[in-house]
Amino acid sequence: MKSQELPHFICIGAQRAGTTWLHNCLDEHPEIYVPATKELHFFDRYYSEGLESYKAHFTTELRGDAKIWGEITPNYYQEPNALERIRQDIPNAKIIYILREPVSRAFSQYQLYAQSQFSGKTFEEIIAESEFVTDLSMQGKHLQRLLSLFSRENVLILLYDTLSAEPEKLLREVFRFLDVNEDFLPATISKRINRIVLPDLQNKLTKMKLSWIIELVKASPFSEFIKEIAHKKTDKTGTALDLKYYAETFKNDIDLIEKTLDIDLKHWR
Repeated sequence: MKSQELPHFICIGAQRAGTTWLHNCLDEHPEIYVPATKELHFFDRYYSEGLESYKAHFTTELRGDAKIWGEITPNYYQEPNALERIRQDIPNAKIIYILREPVSRAFSQYQLYAQSQFSGKTFEEIIAESEFVTDLSMQGKHLQRLLSLFSRENVLILLYDTLSAEPEKLLREVFRFLDVNEDFLPATISKRINRIVLPDLQNKLTKMKLSWIIELVKASPFSEFIKEIAHKKTDKTGTALDLKYYAETFKNDIDLIEKTLDIDLKHWR
């Protein structure tokens, strides 16, 4: 009989905020186990399959000598019921939430899908028309919900700004929060890792539980070439965008983050 346990920690997002980089850093730490497949989507897509199917990702055989284990699915912060389900099933879970300046986060998502479902649309049109994209950037709103469900001591809020400028500092914060050796320095820390930009195919493979194929391609020498081609066009006008122009859309949500965390985010405006 295999020993199975639920994870100690979950990174819930935000989307397009360095979670793939974090997953790879955590994977290198000898005291931490994360499943090879990032984004298990159990609490939003596969909850009906039951906890035993989720536990199967964290068996003793898979974990080895790891001191702590967890997963990263950067949709959990926004998906209805996901946080509530985590609270119900793993009430003492440690939650990691990386916040990113909302316009840049939305634009990064726009770039990701510019050659698929956003094809032929400008960023301005997406901001005006896609409630899903803007809601993913309303991170303050989701932060409020998160803190209403979990004790503050079990929630680590990080800024993508820190990840970009001082990745080692951010990683030490994560390791300290997880109570593992914070002096460990993974090779991934100097790499900027992101998704392969073929989202439609990626989503289909994930739903078919074949996301290991995505990880294989990401680790191959062709990954950067694929991303380069996919990102060649970012806006159908082909012109540079002043992202600050869209900041007003998220002003109230930024105010909410500032008030909740008692921090100054004027550089986000």
